[in-house]
Amino acid sequence: MSELNWTDVVSAVSAAATPIIVAVFGWMLTRRQSRSDLLLKARIDYYREIIPDLNRLMTYMMFIGPWRDITPLEVISLKRRLDVSFYIAAPLFSPPVTSAYEVFMKQCFVSFGQWGADALIRSSPYRRRVSWKAADPWDPDWGRLFELQEDEAVEAAALKAIRTSYDSLVSALVTDLNINRARGEYTNAHVLENAHGPLKSVEGASASPARNDKDDTPLRPS
Repeated sequence: MSELNWTDVVSAVSAAATPIIVAVFGWMLTRRQSRSDLLLKARIDYYREIIPDLNRLMTYMMFIGPWRDITPLEVISLKRRLDVSFYIAAPLFSPPVTSAYEVFMKQCFVSFGQWGADALIRSSPYRRRVSWKAADPWDPDWGRLFELQEDEAVEAAALKAIRTSYDSLVSALVTDLNINRARGEYTNAHVLENAHGPLKSVEGASASPARNDKDDTPLRPS
C-alpha cells in the first residue's frame, strides 16, 4: 500500500512539474530569441551605417560614379571614418566579416608607413588629376597620398582584386544578416568596364589614357 502511495505521489509531482518545466524552457527560448533579434537589429543598423561609405570607397578605387569629384584627402578621411565605425561594430559580427573587411582595406590602402603618416591610396594620381571635375583646382600636393607615381599604371589585376574583395565583404555582411540568398557578387561588369576593361590597366602619365565614354556610368549593382 505504501509503495502504491509513493507511486501516486511521484505521478502527482511529475504532473505538477511538467507545466513548470515547459514554462521555464519557454522563457529561456523566448529570452534567447529576444537576444537574437536584438543582435540582428544591431547588425542591420551598423550595416546601414557603413555600406554607403564602403560603396563610395569602392567606386572611387574603381574609377566609377563620382570619383572625379572626390579629393584624395576625403578618401583618407573616409578610411578613418570606416575604421572607427567598423571596429566598434566588429564584435557584433562573425570573424569572416572582420577578415573580409581587412582584406578589402588592404586592397585600397597601404598602411603602417612612416610614424604619424597617413595611409597611402593604392592608386595613381595621374588619371585622377587629368580627369578632375570639382570646382576647386587639383592640389599638386595630393600626389603624395598615392602609392603609385604619375607614370605608373593601375594594373588590371589590382582593380579585379578590389572588386573581388568588396564582393566578399558585402557577402559576409549579408550572411550575418541571415539573408539566405546572399549573392557572391555585388558589383557587375560595369565596374571593370568603367576602369577601362577587364584586361586593361589604367594608364599613367607615360602613356595616353584610352578614351572611355562610360566614365560617368553610375554603379548598378546586379
